[in-house]
Amino acid sequence: MTDYFALLDFPRRPWLDAGALKERFHERSAEVHPDRAHDASDEAKAELQRRFAGVNAAHECLREAKSRVRHLLELELGQAPGNVQSIPGEMTEWFTEIGAVCREVDAFLAKKEAHDSPMLQAVLMGEGMALNDRVAAVHGRLQAELSKVDAALQSLGQAWEALDGEVEGRAERLPLAKLEALGQRLSFWSKWSAQLAERSSRLMF
Repeated sequence: MTDYFALLDFPRRPWLDAGALKERFHERSAEVHPDRAHDASDEAKAELQRRFAGVNAAHECLREAKSRVRHLLELELGQAPGNVQSIPGEMTEWFTEIGAVCREVDAFLAKKEAHDSPMLQAVLMGEGMALNDRVAAVHGRLQAELSKVDAALQSLGQAWEALDGEVEGRAERLPLAKLEALGQRLSFWSKWSAQLAERSSRLMF
């Protein structure tokens, strides 16, 4: 199992500074970019290509909190965490509200696409803008929840910092249950955020 933190020379942490990660990615990708191997053998070029692909994969994984948390759990547990099947009880109201808004947007878009009258399209424009305002309001509240999770991940980093360099007994001493619970929340928040963003973009056209 490739340790993407080690590949980019970062200590394992639930939270990473986005700017520092991007800077490190540019440094590493420049070092192994295939364009550096103009006169190298085919074998050397293939090795650079492999390393370049690995650096890109590491950056893609670590820059998103959802995939970073899953990767960290996989490294510490020695296996991938189970897929989330059920919505945590405290998030069911969110599920109901977001589902209702998305269905309302879908119904509106279907109605809009079914009519090509310029006059009716003008009337629907106002309705669409009001609906988009509602979507934006829900999305804004959801982003606030994501910010809370981000802060919680940053706080959890102290436990990993205390065990830097230690191997024995890490899984028992790290707050992996808390991290997994945050990962589950991230999974739903991220999915719902994408759904709302997609509806909003469709309402704008």
